[in-house]
Amino acid sequence: MDITDRRKQILDVLAVEGEINTTVLSERLGVTGATLRTDIRALEREGAIVRFHGGIRLPRRTPSYSGENYMVRAVTHVDLKNQIGKSAAELVTDGSTIFMDASSTTFHMIPFLQKRKNVTVVTNGIHTAMELQRCSNFKSVIILGGMLRPHSGAIEGLSCKEMVGRLSADIYFVSGNGFSPESGLSGDNFYELELKRLCAERAKKIVALIDSTKLGADSASSFIPADRIDYLVTDSGASPEIVDLCRAKGIEVLIAEV
Repeated sequence: MDITDRRKQILDVLAVEGEINTTVLSERLGVTGATLRTDIRALEREGAIVRFHGGIRLPRRTPSYSGENYMVRAVTHVDLKNQIGKSAAELVTDGSTIFMDASSTTFHMIPFLQKRKNVTVVTNGIHTAMELQRCSNFKSVIILGGMLRPHSGAIEGLSCKEMVGRLSADIYFVSGNGFSPESGLSGDNFYELELKRLCAERAKKIVALIDSTKLGADSASSFIPADRIDYLVTDSGASPEIVDLCRAKGIEVLIAEV
């Protein structure tokens, strides 16, 4: 069991039980106390759990909890995101400049970008930037400066917008809370959505990475209309009707096989 699967299991257990003793959890997962403590520290640092004497529990949830917390998103639908990330990465060519948003879906592109050479990546995702810096094949990794939103891994604010205004990219890889052929990409955080709109304006092509669980859903605010999107990368669970509607709008739909 890898780190992502193990941490997802911890969150799955808490989703059912609410809280659990760490000794019991260690035995249930079949891992050492040291390994579990590492996972707990990481999950606590991201705000995904709360630690108390002898155990852990979920934090008090708000309506935006799952959307705001990066660690929770990072261990949700991992198989779908890996396949979508692999398909999206095939659109990147050597020597290109790409924008990547702070979403957990675009994060899953990174392992599949390591064969590309001299690629410049611009991102407002702190987790994305940290993962990219572990690779040596990129020409440069540019982090947009601004305010770090708690637990989301996203940097936003006026400084980000000013930087993006001086940059341009061949492709913008972007996700959202929902996507529909009528509304395009939609999301909830208005500050970050403004940044996403600007990145879209500064990119030659836009690639939307949306797993089938979000396809057909509309969130609070549309930020990139469907007719501005060049590629939609989704998975085999996508509704054929929605896929046909997207293609009718001129979007090239790539279906990642899981």
